[in-house]
Amino acid sequence: MKIRVQTSSFSIYDAPVTADSDLFYAPDELEALLRAELIGREDLSGLPVKTRAVSAKSIVCSALGYAVPKSFKRVNPRLPHPAIDVYAQQSNNLQIWNEAVDAERRYVILILDEEQIIDVHVVAGANLAQYDRTGKLTSKFQASRIDGATGSKLVSATDTPHFIERLAPSTRAWPGSPVDQPEPGQVLTVEEVYQRLLPMVGNVYDDPGIVQERNRGTVIHREACERLGTESFADNGQFPDILSQLVEVKMQLAHTVDLGLELPGSETPLASSNGVLDVRDVRYAIFYADRDGARFMVQSLVVVTGADFFEEYRQFGGLTANKKLQLRLPSAWFND
Repeated sequence: MKIRVQTSSFSIYDAPVTADSDLFYAPDELEALLRAELIGREDLSGLPVKTRAVSAKSIVCSALGYAVPKSFKRVNPRLPHPAIDVYAQQSNNLQIWNEAVDAERRYVILILDEEQIIDVHVVAGANLAQYDRTGKLTSKFQASRIDGATGSKLVSATDTPHFIERLAPSTRAWPGSPVDQPEPGQVLTVEEVYQRLLPMVGNVYDDPGIVQERNRGTVIHREACERLGTESFADNGQFPDILSQLVEVKMQLAHTVDLGLELPGSETPLASSNGVLDVRDVRYAIFYADRDGARFMVQSLVVVTGADFFEEYRQFGGLTANKKLQLRLPSAWFND
């Protein structure tokens, strides 16, 4: 089959091949070929998530006999001729962006450990749908700095009037847990937040691993808590990360900033503050870093209120949100 594909005139972007064609990979045949070709390969080891996704599509294309394109088009499915989407997974949390599971599509799932591809599963969309427990697409806002914006910057000269009225910020922080409610007179001004966090620029930290975004963020979050005067580190997954100082901490290796479910600038009541404050009152501390092997260095810091956020950043997709569908794959796939 692979030779027939290689010698055909079809590209990966031709219309999907039908099941009665001599170029159609049956599911069992597809899985067997990809396992034979890919298990044990180290092509994806140590790559950033986005680069890894591109490389995963490339090695699947090559394994099936297709010429690898110079760049991959934003089409669905990503590999149209064999009707395939490709995912490289180190955990059983599979995220599908901006679309529901397609019953007609085949999902190629490469199972990875830290060093290599250890297994390959090919799942028809109709079967993958069983792992979707909710059927909900979770909204997620994203943004990046405006063109030409670089380096460290305090974007907001002052906090929002609403924040100042409610919390009377000063240059003195009162010790307490970072997950406590913010109290009047016990929170720092946005300028003081910037000044206290700015010395982290230039610091070098041990890196927990290229795909360990959450753990890398925790390294920065922990030190930010200390510099902002909290008595200890705590993280309960709420927004903002440091509720007592109303600071959301972001650690970026990439340009894209994931904003989660809350859109900066919104006058929506902030749920974690019991509705006393708004989302636009939150202060964002966004650290940009470069990774070098087993370490990463903070290169710059941007501090901005939600109200001023889009003076420095542009939102992806206009006023819309990207959405993801989260599925739980069988844990046994990752424990063998």
